[in-house]
Amino acid sequence: MDIYFILHPAEIILLGFSVVVLVIQLYYYLTFYQAPYRFYKTVEKGLVKYSEEQPPVSVIVYAKNDADNLSRFLPDFLSQQYPDFEVIVVNDGSTDETKDVLSDFEYRYPNLYQTYIPEEARSLSRKKLAVTLGIKAAKHEIVILTCANCKPKDKNWLAAMARNFIPGIDIVLGHAYIGNMSRYECFDRTMFTLRYLSFALRRKPYMGIGLNLAYRKSLFFANKGFSRYLNLHYGDDDLFINEIADSENTRVEISENSLIEVEYDLVHEAWKELKLRYDFTSKYLKSCYRSVFGFERITAYAFYLSVLALLIMGIYNLLFPLVGLVLFVIRYVFQWIIYNRSSKILGSRPSRLTLPFFDLVYTPVNIYYRLIGLFSRGKNYIWKRV
Repeated sequence: MDIYFILHPAEIILLGFSVVVLVIQLYYYLTFYQAPYRFYKTVEKGLVKYSEEQPPVSVIVYAKNDADNLSRFLPDFLSQQYPDFEVIVVNDGSTDETKDVLSDFEYRYPNLYQTYIPEEARSLSRKKLAVTLGIKAAKHEIVILTCANCKPKDKNWLAAMARNFIPGIDIVLGHAYIGNMSRYECFDRTMFTLRYLSFALRRKPYMGIGLNLAYRKSLFFANKGFSRYLNLHYGDDDLFINEIADSENTRVEISENSLIEVEYDLVHEAWKELKLRYDFTSKYLKSCYRSVFGFERITAYAFYLSVLALLIMGIYNLLFPLVGLVLFVIRYVFQWIIYNRSSKILGSRPSRLTLPFFDLVYTPVNIYYRLIGLFSRGKNYIWKRV
């Protein structure tokens, strides 16, 4: 096998193309996927302005047959180190001991209140109805939404979320992570989170997560609540935030104190249903994020194909597989550093040698679940909390 260094035009084009798609990929990782970590470090340096006041807050907890979860996690909400707050649990027609558990807690915690939706109440989205009732019952202007299967990781969770409500800020996007997921499921959720957080940090918010989300009560009613999406099962968080959030009124909170951990009995089923739900609502979101990250996926596969082509060209010239290997290692190192930094601050699991494989199957898996969602539209395929 000869080693020669006289390149033909087609070989030059292949090398140039490989470098170009690598540069595009590095741009995405440095500009978008690293944005939450960069913001996290900016906060650590004290460069972000927060409110010195601690305004009164209403925490709204959605519950449906959650007696066990309420027994385990509700004390973590009720014992927050915050001067003035109430916790309102909205009982969505539970048939277990939820009501008894709440009544017991009410004796011990004067700032706990409960309301409920009768089991026979008819609504296409009972979650939207529950959140609306909770907001109407709230005494305070700032409301923070979560669910009964959630647990704040710190007693300063409320303080971390509420500090963002400086003048002009109406919405705070918090982060909630699911415990005990597989490595691929962690990768999938982390990449999903990095995308919507990075857009919000670039002053283009397009969605939020209702497991850890705060906004002003007056903003909710000024925009007529969820009235525009009452015909949809979902939309109490992503579609509503997409409608009301803009470049000036929204902030991101991802400090360690602000994290929420979510527990599901069937973690894989919950992860799958989250994907199906997002596929259902994503077509209604008004944002350029799909084209932006769609191009990132195109260039990612173009990069892998170009590296494969360089390896195959090694039959004729050993220079090509060497260049291909160098380019692959460069991207992998950037990807590994940025992904694992982000995983650490978002409560996810780190990933190492599996990253390229996860990256390769990411789009096919999303297409697979999109097809499942397409063929399941007419079915009662709803996860109770997500």
